[in-house]
This record gives sequence, structure tokens and C-alpha cells, in this order.
Amino acid sequence: MQKNSKASILIFTLIFLSMLAILTEQLVKSVLINYFFTSNQIKMHQARSLALGGINLAISQLIDETKDNLQENNKEKEKKDKFKIFLQRVLPNLNKKQMFKLTQDVDGINGEVGFCISCENGKLNINKIFDFEKKEFKENYKKLLAGLEIKGKLKPGDILKNLTDFLNERKKNLNDISELIKIQGLSNIDLFYKPPTIIDNNKKNKKNLNSDICLQDLFTTWTDDENLEFLFLSNSTLAVFGLRQPMADDAVIFEKQFKNLIEFATKNYSQNIIENWSYYSPIFGKDNKILNGFKSILSKEFGPKVYSVISYGKIDEVEQKLLVVLKEVEKQKKEKETESSLKTFQIVRMYWI
Repeated sequence: MQKNSKASILIFTLIFLSMLAILTEQLVKSVLINYFFTSNQIKMHQARSLALGGINLAISQLIDETKDNLQENNKEKEKKDKFKIFLQRVLPNLNKKQMFKLTQDVDGINGEVGFCISCENGKLNINKIFDFEKKEFKENYKKLLAGLEIKGKLKPGDILKNLTDFLNERKKNLNDISELIKIQGLSNIDLFYKPPTIIDNNKKNKKNLNSDICLQDLFTTWTDDENLEFLFLSNSTLAVFGLRQPMADDAVIFEKQFKNLIEFATKNYSQNIIENWSYYSPIFGKDNKILNGFKSILSKEFGPKVYSVISYGKIDEVEQKLLVVLKEVEKQKKEKETESSLKTFQIVRMYWI
């Protein structure tokens, strides 16, 4: 009887310890899951804050902060200098990701922030190039879109036909480019642009692996006219014209070529662009046969006003990114403000992507 009692106590103790071990294990798992979840949520919010901060970095690169130090009789030289200084700051980095590392000691946080600037004036304004009365695209743009092909996805002529049918059925302007993903055949095309990157293990450039054409990178609804700003063409528009698309390290590799082009360029550069192609070819490629047939749709004078910015924030492996459309606006002039300080940008559209 005593032996049975001791055996029962031993069995009960073992069962109790087993249950205690199971409960302890579950408690530890729950604590760890909550810890990792909370930690991940904190990192996500920090990354979102960095991504929002990246927009301000992009705006600071776009705003011309040249000081008004020249005499009144040097106004033309001043305008020329501002134009070239602006190109020097923006053109080499256009359509490319710019990333900056942050450290706890200097910046108060360990992470990365970055942005990629593209120009809406270098994209096709679909509301401007389609004639809703005639129910077709304007002649030059019809020819341009007719030759557009996406290998393995759309044959030449498919995009033109699908877009024309969609817009005729819609009978009014697009409110947002994302509406195009409803179109049969376009739903499998990337909506947002993926900038080229450098693979760390072999320091080679890597382009967008999915497609050279992205809907939001080819079309826009935000510009005031239909003309294209050649120097600021988007990656997808470059692909349509058969021109060289940007690589991640172009600003370094082609530093001298960018300098030569910017020194040569004037605000009405597009009027003689084919004749002076030797200045452009190192950056945009030797083949300009397609472009030669569409010179009439290029802006006559440099003056982009609308940009899109993909902004990145990263903490450890947690990354957040968003795309904003920025439109240049004039600030109300205050006393002692120079002309160059009046330019600013307004966010007219935002997407978390």
C-alpha cells in the first residue's frame, strides 16, 4: 500500500512537472512572439518615418538654392548659371536610387534612408494625348504607342488597341494611372518603377528584372501639357524611344560625360538635339532613330514642374517605401526673400508601396 502511494505521488509529480514545462514553454514562446512582433512594429514605424523624411531630402535636391548675388545687369548670366547648377544636381541622379546610411552616434538611429527622383514631364500625359472627341490618340502618340512591345506579355499594337478601347468606353479623363491595371493585358505589367540597383557581391548593375516598362513610369496625369522633357525622360519612356536606360552607377561612370553635356546644354536644347547627338550619345546611347521621328513632341524650352519620388526607409531588414507626386508651386513672397527661395513643392498624390 505504501509503495503504491509513493508511486502515485511520483507519477503525479512527473505529470505536474511535465505540465509546468509545457506551460513554461508556451509562456516563453508567447513572450518571444510578442517581443519580436513589438520589435518589428517599432522598426516598421521607424522605417516609415525615415521614408517620409526621404521626401524632404528629394525636395531639397530639386529646389534651386542659388543665391541672388549677381548684379542687375547680369540677370541673363544668373539664369544660365541656375539652369546648369540645377542640371548638375539632378540630371546625373535622375531615375536612380540614392541611399544614405544613418548611424546612432551621428543621426540618432541606425538605418538607411533614400529616394529616387523621376520627372512626370518625361512621361506621356494620357489625358492630353488622347482625343476624346475623335476617339483616338493624337497622331504622333498613336505612332509611338503602336510600336510599343513588351516581350512575352504584349505584342506591338496591343497596348495602343487596349488603351484606345478602354478610354473610348470610359469617355472621360483618368483620375489616376492605377486605373490602367483594369485593362486586359495591362494587369500583368508592373505599376510602379523599380530603380536599378548594384548587387553587393559582385558590384554589378542590376536593372528591373520584371520589365523595362512600368505603367506609372510611362504615363502620367499631372503635367500641364503633352510635350516631353527630353533630358528628364523616365526610364520607361526611354525604353519606348529605344534609348539607353539608366544604371545605378551612371553618375560616377559617366561623370565627365554629364559634365560635358550640361556645359553644352541651353534651355532650348531640344531644338537641335539630333544635330548635337554626340553630346547625348554617351548617356542615352548611339541609336536615336525612333527619337528622330518624334522631335515635335519634345518641349521647346526646359522647364519641368512635376516629379515623382520613390522614398525608402530601412531599419535592419524592415523596409518601408512610398511614392509621392510633387508639383512645383510658388510661395507667397515675403520681405527679404530672394527669387530662388520662392520655389517649393506640394504633394498631390501619395502611395505606400
